[in-house]
Amino acid sequence: MIIKSTCPRDCYDTCSILTTVEDGKVMKLEGNPAHPVTQGFICWKIKNATKFVYSPDRLLYPMKRVGPKGEAKFERISWDEAFSEIAARFGGIIQKHGPEAILPFHYFGHMGLLTTHAAQRIFNALGTGKCSQTVCSMAGRMALKYVYGSYWGVDPENMAASKLIIFWGLNGPWSNLHGYNMAKKAVRGGAKFYLIDPVKTATLGTHLPIRPNTDGALALGLANYIISNDLYDKESVRRYAHGFERFAEAVKDFTLEKTSRITRLPQEDIVRLARDLVELRPSFIHAGFGMQKHLNGGEAVRAIALLPVLAGSLRIQYSNTDRDVDLGFLQGAQFLKGQRKVYNMARLGKILEEGSVKGLFVFNTNPVVNLPNQGLVRQGLASEDVFTVVHDLFLNDTCDYADVILPATSFLESFDVHACYYHNYLSVNERAVMPLGECRPNYQMFRGVAEAMGLDADQLYPPEEDVLREFMDGSAAIDFSLEDLRGEGFMKMAVKPQDHFPTPSGRVEFYSQLAERDGLPPLPGHYEDDTGGYPLQLITANEKHITRSQFHIVWQKEVEAGVLLNRGDAGARGIVDGDRVRLRSKLSELVMDARLSDNVSPGVALAYGGIWAKLTGGSSINVLIPDYVQPFGGNAAYNSTYIEVEKL
Repeated sequence: MIIKSTCPRDCYDTCSILTTVEDGKVMKLEGNPAHPVTQGFICWKIKNATKFVYSPDRLLYPMKRVGPKGEAKFERISWDEAFSEIAARFGGIIQKHGPEAILPFHYFGHMGLLTTHAAQRIFNALGTGKCSQTVCSMAGRMALKYVYGSYWGVDPENMAASKLIIFWGLNGPWSNLHGYNMAKKAVRGGAKFYLIDPVKTATLGTHLPIRPNTDGALALGLANYIISNDLYDKESVRRYAHGFERFAEAVKDFTLEKTSRITRLPQEDIVRLARDLVELRPSFIHAGFGMQKHLNGGEAVRAIALLPVLAGSLRIQYSNTDRDVDLGFLQGAQFLKGQRKVYNMARLGKILEEGSVKGLFVFNTNPVVNLPNQGLVRQGLASEDVFTVVHDLFLNDTCDYADVILPATSFLESFDVHACYYHNYLSVNERAVMPLGECRPNYQMFRGVAEAMGLDADQLYPPEEDVLREFMDGSAAIDFSLEDLRGEGFMKMAVKPQDHFPTPSGRVEFYSQLAERDGLPPLPGHYEDDTGGYPLQLITANEKHITRSQFHIVWQKEVEAGVLLNRGDAGARGIVDGDRVRLRSKLSELVMDARLSDNVSPGVALAYGGIWAKLTGGSSINVLIPDYVQPFGGNAAYNSTYIEVEKL
C-alpha cells in the first residue's frame, strides 16, 4: 500500500513523500516525483525515517517523575493518571497565580497545521501565557515588514528562469537541498551562482567568505557602488522606492575600501557582484536565517532586501509564510477572552529565574538543547516550583526535568496537513500506521487534557477533518477542498503579487516609516558587536545528520560534535586535528574535540547546534551562548557570541 506523506521537519523543503506500508509496518519512504519543487527525492534523514520511528529508544507510555529533577528517573503511569495529575496541578496554579503563570513552550519540531497550530487552542481557552517565537527567523521577518510591509518572498519555482542566483547565509546542500538542486540546474542552463557565507558549504559557483555579521555592510556597499556609478534601474526606483534619496545619501560612506575592510572581501569581488546584480536579470536572492541571528541581524536583512529594487527586481526570498490563511482560527483565537501575557522564548532561563511561571507545557521543541544560556535554562527547569509536562517521542534532555512525560507519535502515525515556508504548496500527511505503544498525536493529547480540565473538548478539538475544512474554507489563499488535497497529495496555494507592498507609502521603503514608528532607525546601517576581547566568533549551525535536535539519538555515531577551526587559527594556538580543546566565552566554558577545516574562515569557530548534551558529556554548545536578544522582534542572537579556544 502506498500512503501520501509529508515531511514535518523544520526545513525549507517540506517534501512530498510516498510511503510503502506492508502488514501494518512502514517499509520504505520515497520522494513523490510529481511534486514540482521536491521532485521525487528526499534527504538521507527522512529516507531512513523508519530507524527513527521504530527506534528502541522511543517513548511509548506516559511516565511520572520519581526522582530528583534532571536525573531522568520515572515510572510508567496510565493516560488517565497523567491527565488527572496535569489537570490538578495546572488547576491549582491557575487558582493561586492565575492562568498567565502557565506557559506553553513550543516551536516547530513538527510543522503540521494540526500538530503545531490547532494544538494551541486549549491555551487560548485558558488564557495562559504565550511565547513569542524568537529563536529562528523573527528578526528577518520584521526587517522585511519594515521594507516590504510583509514577508512573503519570491516563488522558488522562479529560480529556473533566473540568470543570477545568490545563496546568502544559506547552506543549500544541508538546509535547502531541493532549492540547491534547482540552482544547479539553472547553472547548467547558464545562470551564475554566488554563495555568500563565512563557511564554504557549496561547491557550486563563486564563494565569497564574508566575515560573520557583516552582511549588512556588504549590502550597503553594493548599493553605494550601484548608485554612485549610476547603474541602478531608474524606472524600478521611480515606481517602487520610497525614501531613495535619503538612502542614497546615507550609504555614501560605504566605499569599496570601507566595505572591503569590514567584510574582508576583496574589492574586485564586491565590484563583480555589484555589476552582476544589475546586469544579470532576472535574479534570485535567497537570504538564509543564520545571518539574522546576531544583535544587528535584522539590519542586515533589511539592507539586503533593498537590493532587488536597485537591480530591477522586487523582492528577496526569505520566508513565504505571510499568506492569506486563517491561522488564528486554527490556533483558537475565537476562544480567547482577553490578552495573553507574552514571554520571549529565547529568554526562558531568565523567565523561570524571575519566578512568575509556575507551570510549563513543552511540545514540539527541546529547550534545554536548543535555547541559549543552557545553564540558566537547566537551573530554571530544575526548580521544584515549576511543574513541567513534556510531550515528545524520545527521552531528551528536557524530559529529564519533567514531572510528567507524554509519548508523542511520529508523522507516520498521525494525520495532518502542511504548509511550507519556502514553496507555496499545501500537502497532506495521511496516517501510514497505527501509533506505537500508547503514543498520541498533539491534537488528541490536548483534547484529553481539555476534558480533564473541564473544558468543552468537543468545541476545542472537534474531528480533525472538520477543523481543517473550516480553516481551508476561511483562507483566501486556498481555493480547493480537503478532499481534493487528499486525492492529489499536494496543491498550490495562491501566490501573493510581487508588486504589492502594504507599507505606509505603498512602496518598498528604503526609509522605513514602520521602523521609525517602532523606535528603530528608519534607514539601514551596519553596527559592530562588542567582542568582549574574545578573538573568535562562534557560529552554531545545524549538523547535517539532525534537524534542530531531532535524530541525534538515532544517529549518535554519525553526528559531528566537535568545533571546526580554520587551520591558521588552530596553528597559532598549537592545535592539531583531534586535540581536546577548551572553548571559553564570557558565560561559561566547554571541552570538545577540535577539527581543522579549510572551509571555515579565519576568526571563526563553527560548532553545531541541536546536539544533545546528555549524549556528549553533559553540556552542549549553547552553554557558551548568552541569551541576548536584538531590537528586531526580540530575536535571539546566537551568533553574537565570541570565544577563545585553548589546547588542553
